[in-house]
Amino acid sequence: AAHPAPLVTVLDGHPHTLAFLAGGRGDRVRCLGVTDFGRSSSVQDAYRLHGIDAVSVAEAALDLLGR
Repeated sequence: AAHPAPLVTVLDGHPHTLAFLAGGRGDRVRCLGVTDFGRSSSVQDAYRLHGIDAVSVAEAALDLLGR
């Protein structure tokens, strides 16, 4: 617990819902989620549109690692 670790949270709701998870330890965190509504599409397209698809999650993780 003494070593902060990067953390990516992903939620198909507001991204700050899970932001508290890293706060107590000082971990670097990237919170991904939905911040605007009112569009309809397939789930796959919606996740891509809001940046919570697999590619976006991987990019966020790599960014936290400095890669």
